[in-house]
Amino acid sequence: MMTYSEERRQVLTTDCNNDVINSTMQKGDKGDVGRSGKSGIPGAQGDPGSKGERGGVGEKGMQGESCALGSLGTDIITRLAKLEEFLTPRSCATSLRDGPQRLTSGVEVYCEDGWTIFQRRIDGSVNFSQPWDDYANGFGQIDGEFWLGLDNIHEMTRGGRCRFKIELWDFHGNQRHADYSSFSIESAENLYRLRVSGYSRNAGDSLTSYNNGQSFSTDDSDNDSFIGRNCATINGGSQGWWFNKCGYSFLNGVWMRQSSGSGHGIIWRDWKGWNEPLKETKMKLRCD
Repeated sequence: MMTYSEERRQVLTTDCNNDVINSTMQKGDKGDVGRSGKSGIPGAQGDPGSKGERGGVGEKGMQGESCALGSLGTDIITRLAKLEEFLTPRSCATSLRDGPQRLTSGVEVYCEDGWTIFQRRIDGSVNFSQPWDDYANGFGQIDGEFWLGLDNIHEMTRGGRCRFKIELWDFHGNQRHADYSSFSIESAENLYRLRVSGYSRNAGDSLTSYNNGQSFSTDDSDNDSFIGRNCATINGGSQGWWFNKCGYSFLNGVWMRQSSGSGHGIIWRDWKGWNEPLKETKMKLRCD
């Protein structure tokens, strides 16, 4: 026979066991899904798959506009042409700088303050004893001693309205000027006849009174007014000039420090007379 205590312990044990059995036999409601965990470390890259089949040819696109013929290309070409025209002067009067220039005509000249230098003597480094053809075509170095050529001078002055400057230096560093308001030379058919007028400045006029209207002469083409003599060969050399009988000026004469005879050397009679040659000369024109 159990005591009360033993009976009570058995009841409690039985109740507890029944609760355990009931809790295992009955399933509760499903809870909410929890948050995803952090991604794991990526696995190694797999091998490339096999190449797929080539796709079909797509439809042909519209033809593009040619740059050379399109509006943009035409505009660029036009602008470049205008720039080239702007940078290539028609004359020294339209040039933006001094020094050697190639004009739109193709002639290479030396520009100075808007003037075209067509003759320069400095030190005798260029021989001015040249035949007719060389005086017609030109010779020398454009940035040194040179003669631009009678054909070029004629083309530049054929339209008229040309001015003419002569700059002279002696061997003592003194300088004189002879300016003329009108200057041109005629064509080869007219033997490059000189037309000059309108003297001013301080060198004296050794050109207008005796040489104006004269044809050009050289050693191999005697066109002066001295019958039986060639002025190109009796002044110490064989240089070309617009001789009369022979003249008061001879800026293409032989470069020399001391005269070897009356009228020998580079001569401008109205400043230094017949017997004192000049050291340097510039002859330049400007046609507006």
